[in-house]
Amino acid sequence: MLIPKMAFQNVFRQRRRSLLTGLTLTLGFVLFSVSLGLYDGTYGYIIDIFTKDHIGHIQVHKNGYLDRPSLYLTIAGGEALEKKLSTIPEVAALAPRVYSPVLAFAGTKTSGAQMIGVDPVKEIKTSRLAKKISQGRFFSLAPANELIIGSGLAEALHLRVGDEVSLITQAADGSIANDNFQVIGITDRTSGTLERMKCYMPISTAQHFLVLEGRIHEIAVLLHKQKDTRRVAAGMADVLGDPSVQAAPWQVVEKSFYDAMQADYKGNYIVLVIIMLIVAIGVLNTVLMAILERTREFGVLRALGTRPGTVFRLILYEVAFLSVLSIAIAIPLSLAANYYFSIHGIKMPPIEWGGVVFDTNIAELSWKTIWLPTLVTLCTAMVVSIFPGIRAARIIPVTAMRTN
Repeated sequence: MLIPKMAFQNVFRQRRRSLLTGLTLTLGFVLFSVSLGLYDGTYGYIIDIFTKDHIGHIQVHKNGYLDRPSLYLTIAGGEALEKKLSTIPEVAALAPRVYSPVLAFAGTKTSGAQMIGVDPVKEIKTSRLAKKISQGRFFSLAPANELIIGSGLAEALHLRVGDEVSLITQAADGSIANDNFQVIGITDRTSGTLERMKCYMPISTAQHFLVLEGRIHEIAVLLHKQKDTRRVAAGMADVLGDPSVQAAPWQVVEKSFYDAMQADYKGNYIVLVIIMLIVAIGVLNTVLMAILERTREFGVLRALGTRPGTVFRLILYEVAFLSVLSIAIAIPLSLAANYYFSIHGIKMPPIEWGGVVFDTNIAELSWKTIWLPTLVTLCTAMVVSIFPGIRAARIIPVTAMRTN
């Protein structure tokens, strides 16, 4: 107990040096915690927007549709499958959809677009489509030749709400599908590039237009918790009971986006390593200076018969006590900072990623932002104190006593 007591007293005896080391540790802890909170929170925010924007957490398709989307790879009996999926406790909402590339023209202007047929009732619960409308309104409940178009398509064809646009494409029976539709809504300009060139219509209208007769291409499923995605998707095969359809989590549906996000997320940890490296260098420098200043002190201890191992433990105890005190101060500061950024976020220039536009970094307040910086700070401080401790332990009493 004598060595720990001496170490604790030494922390407060050299106040200026201890304050400098403590500030370095505290600042490093706070930067590490806030950076970690922003990384986790921002990626969680991106995933939430990305999945709720359109794709959902899980998508059900005909086998092979994801590899090569085709008008003919459809699911029959979609309502029966929806009922089965609704029995899964983790499912919050689901929506059937049909897809087709179309050629849109109005007056003398033409443009290619992606047509999507959606259920006016179910789509509101599954995606943010209704919230993205900046002009006009959402679909009425009665089936009609209504169309919601992206802002890019509206600009390309010089369309406004109330205008008429013609769509032409190939129907499922091999005929040419063409009809006129009224623009009832336009999505906002903040949507991604791909989103701006889409057009939506009621699913019953789309099925009639494409001669699909009740068939669908996709069922988008939204879960209560995003973290359950892979587990629920893996268990859907038994619930669906149809080997010709497959359930794919969003990580598979948008694999390129997911891989890019994971690579970027892992790359950000390099910044955290650099932060702790700077902290380690600062602590090492301060402790080494302390050893040089206290050379005579350690020489007296060795001359009085103190063993080298005891001197080594004394240095380690001092750094450990200082680290614990610094962490105790840093934890409430980190919690306050992460809480503030979790509410207000950090605004940044709009960035389009995966077809979705993001303009805010949001922090996540979690235990990870506390226990991980605590563990890393303690380990870093203890590791960098080993060399100064060994140097202090190897001091030769006679030489040390002659030092001024």
